[in-house]
Amino acid sequence: MSLAVRRGLIALLAVLFAEAVWIITVPPFRGSDEIDHVYRASGVASGQIHLSQGAAHGRGTLVWVPTDIVKAAQEQCDSLVYVGSDNCHAVQTAGGRSLVATAAAGYEPTFYMLVGTAAKPFHGAAADYAMRATTALLCALLLALGVGVMSFAGTDRWVNLGILAALTPEVLFSGAIPSPNGVEMGLAFVLWAALLVAIRRGEDHRLQRGMLVVAGVAAFPLTFLRLLGPMWIVLIVSAVAAVAGLGTTRDLVRRHLPVVCVVAVTTLAGVMWWRVWQVIASHATASQSQPDSKNWLLAFNLPAWTMQMVGAFPFRDEPAPFWIYPLSFFVIGLLVWAAWRRGAERRTRRAVLGIAMVTLLVPVVLSVLYMPSAGAVWQGRYELPFVIGFLPLCGLVLDDVGFAPVEGSRLRALSYVFLVIPQVVCVYHVQQLELARPESAGDPNWWHPPGVVLGVFMLVACAVAVQLTRQKDGSGPLSSVDESARVGTPS
Repeated sequence: MSLAVRRGLIALLAVLFAEAVWIITVPPFRGSDEIDHVYRASGVASGQIHLSQGAAHGRGTLVWVPTDIVKAAQEQCDSLVYVGSDNCHAVQTAGGRSLVATAAAGYEPTFYMLVGTAAKPFHGAAADYAMRATTALLCALLLALGVGVMSFAGTDRWVNLGILAALTPEVLFSGAIPSPNGVEMGLAFVLWAALLVAIRRGEDHRLQRGMLVVAGVAAFPLTFLRLLGPMWIVLIVSAVAAVAGLGTTRDLVRRHLPVVCVVAVTTLAGVMWWRVWQVIASHATASQSQPDSKNWLLAFNLPAWTMQMVGAFPFRDEPAPFWIYPLSFFVIGLLVWAAWRRGAERRTRRAVLGIAMVTLLVPVVLSVLYMPSAGAVWQGRYELPFVIGFLPLCGLVLDDVGFAPVEGSRLRALSYVFLVIPQVVCVYHVQQLELARPESAGDPNWWHPPGVVLGVFMLVACAVAVQLTRQKDGSGPLSSVDESARVGTPS
């Protein structure tokens, strides 16, 4: 079995186990806007692709959903402060189905068709759990594919730390809720990995060509899955090109021009469909309530967004215990700062700094642009498709220069501990919060083992993930690439 396959299987097992823990940690219908996404998926699976009738007393548009799902979600829905009666109670009933409002009608339907179809044999809360399981499987497969592909770029010590740091509690939580956010993160991770391999393996033209194909396959659905897909593709490609340099990028394009053209046309087709769907979705009378629409101060809320990328669950205004954030930020800061200061070439260091600055500027710029029309809608997890590949990139840069050859082992061991603690604490914390809510604690459909058991389960998932550090060929800093393909080597 090849190294990439072994690493991919380890990642698949670890992510599936972690997402299973999150699935049973969060009560049914309690995830971020989960009710809206479940209604949307159920409607798409029954043929309701485009919704146009707005809700009179609620947010979003009306969709026919099995009554058993509406009843199972009703108590959690009634506890939300930002919805109306049409989101929680049937406007009309007919033949075992209820007409209710969903705020997710504007999303492209492909993802919802998959998870909604998988849940059709189930009823009530079981349908929600089936959608969660389907989403978790999709996300785990994508993340595992990304880890396997990344193995061709490098498998040494610091890239492994970068991969594990990128899989924050928020990433794993997002993969356990039936919304397209987690799948978007997985697709972006595959795109990052494939492009990094393509620029680092210049000696293997066949592998380069294959990686460009993989990148194209990931980019196509990424364009239309969510609203910002095309922007993430531009930023990811630009970031990788900045690290590679103009010469390496130009040579790669010339060498594989036919493949690059096909990938570009396919991606452009996805962007065109993204635009067409935006036009289709705009033909609706839906209303969106946004009490923060004039609060411009929230357009510069960088500290909150940064913390949300580590963890905020079930909703964006429910942070994890504050003491866990410094642990995660220690590892993230170590990777970014060291890659910036110790990169092999000036171009690499400037690229790392530029990517970090873009990471900080993107949410501010978008928040300012959308504040007049959409209000303070930005959440930290929205940017994870871009950040999820940046940390492994920093790890590759550090492996290339043999960063911290003496004290590095202790530093990495401490970093692994700092990454594991938030994963374990977050699931325990969320369960305890939910047990204090009558709507969750009294839900007969929520099976919740003791919090300590959940913590142990997550610890097992982390132990499996750490096995990635043992899966390498051990040939030194450039274990998977030759010297000429190193990130930062002049083109």
